[in-house]
Amino acid sequence: MPDPTGGVARPDGARGRAGDDRPVVAALPGSHDGEMANSVDVRSRRSSSTVRELVLQAARELFDGRPYEEVGTREIATRAGVTHALVFRHFGTKANLFVEAAFQPFRDFVTSYLDQWVLEGHGSSGSAHYTETFVHGLYRLLLDNRPLLVAMAGQSGGGSTELRERAAAFLQEIFERLERESELEIEVKRTVVMDIRCAVRFSFGLVYGITLLDPLLFHDASSAPSRETIAEEMSGFVLRGTLLRTEGLADPG
Repeated sequence: MPDPTGGVARPDGARGRAGDDRPVVAALPGSHDGEMANSVDVRSRRSSSTVRELVLQAARELFDGRPYEEVGTREIATRAGVTHALVFRHFGTKANLFVEAAFQPFRDFVTSYLDQWVLEGHGSSGSAHYTETFVHGLYRLLLDNRPLLVAMAGQSGGGSTELRERAAAFLQEIFERLERESELEIEVKRTVVMDIRCAVRFSFGLVYGITLLDPLLFHDASSAPSRETIAEEMSGFVLRGTLLRTEGLADPG
């Protein structure tokens, strides 16, 4: 938070000039009375990507276990060690920041997944391979980010209208990318499947729902299936649910 001299508080208690997003540097070893070697400029400006990542990480830490309404952007800025103005410069609104903090890892995962799919070439592997890779990777990712996803789910039926609309738009862009690549795969392999828009969303919704409800679905830890088993069963469920086959439930590899 601001200090009386107009400086900006840093996480370590040091102060910098208002509007300055550069780190405050302590005296170098061997210097006298805080003097630094003139030949070394250690107050280099941080890149935009570094600032964004600092803010996103701070937001994830603060939103972990706390309601959306209780976390303010000034608190996030202080936690990240940047000015409040920089938070809005990079994200625009608190809703944008929260959505990116919650779903950016999902977008990164999908980007990596699709890049690998394109590299291997459509039709080069069986449907089971792509489905298992997607479901296993998505399940691990959502488990790692579960607290934020729980908070997001809590806003879906009420709370901030802006947050819901921003989250829907963010996910829509990701779903459309998955749809386009899936349609190319279907065209190459001439596979008969359900409506691809539904297939993409149902697949995500299944893994998302299992992640959120995990403590309720498998309450007895002694008899609960392992994470690996859950991922394998979800993969089979998605694979057989999306493919329309006249020969029954034979392995669609």
